[in-house]
Amino acid sequence: MRGAVSAGMCVVLEAAGLTAAFDRIYGVSAGALNGCALAVGQAALSATYYQDAASRGVINRMRPLLGRSVIDFELLFEELIAARKPLAFEGLASGPEFRALATSLETLSLAVLAGFADIDELMRAVRASASLPSIGGDPPAFRGERIVDGGLIEPIPVDTAVRDGATHVLVLRSRAAGYRQPTLRGLGESLTLRDEPGLVELIRARPRVYNRQAEALARGVSEEGSRARVLQVAVPDGTRLVGRLESNGERVTEALRLGARAIASVILSEPIDLCWQPVVYRTTRSEAPARRASHGPTAVANASVSVAETSG
Repeated sequence: MRGAVSAGMCVVLEAAGLTAAFDRIYGVSAGALNGCALAVGQAALSATYYQDAASRGVINRMRPLLGRSVIDFELLFEELIAARKPLAFEGLASGPEFRALATSLETLSLAVLAGFADIDELMRAVRASASLPSIGGDPPAFRGERIVDGGLIEPIPVDTAVRDGATHVLVLRSRAAGYRQPTLRGLGESLTLRDEPGLVELIRARPRVYNRQAEALARGVSEEGSRARVLQVAVPDGTRLVGRLESNGERVTEALRLGARAIASVILSEPIDLCWQPVVYRTTRSEAPARRASHGPTAVANASVSVAETSG
């Protein structure tokens, strides 16, 4: 739910007409959903997913007592998103390329998901990037491989963009720039993953990785030796943010506004507030658009947006 912060940022980027300034968008965890929506030109629609998800139907801390996951990903992705507010896959043909970062359970390595055949495969990639067994149920499969949250390996999806050749990167943070993760963060999650020992090690190492990335961003770089220019946008230090399992709709809406104000202070000359347009709900699932023809190899990305939402 903390992804509502970067979702608000994406709304303003889209409304300001700046999406086309970027060649590629990278997203991880909830940021993958935001980045995907920005790439297809529907950031404003996607931002309302967080308001819809602020309910006990989607998030219920008591469900583990019944042997079920805290987050109902089926309800979120199959009903609230796919059936009622589906994204338009054809938007990828004219928008920036999109990459979702995930973690492969087969190799315990970073998986960069791309080249989606249709809207169903695109949303499976987004869902995989945001999934963590301890709170989201069984790991989903993507192209026959078990995949989970990419934030376990790359919490802020900036290093991959630079390795892919980006010369300029705009990083949308869901935390304040001065935030650093406690080194003991994630021990509770690791206790629930006894059947996935490899994941336990990744969870324990995640705070160190996150803090290293945060320190690099504070210096305006992604990693030592990189010549890429990196700009991060974040809410002010000390801002009270929603928790990742927040179910209060008003607090979630305020998180959207916080993100909107943060990006507006960077790209606009006057203060703004976040307003919502009516959204039409569909009562039946739409048919997936036909597979988009391949256009062959693509050029190296020069400018990228990285949308981060860490699990911590």
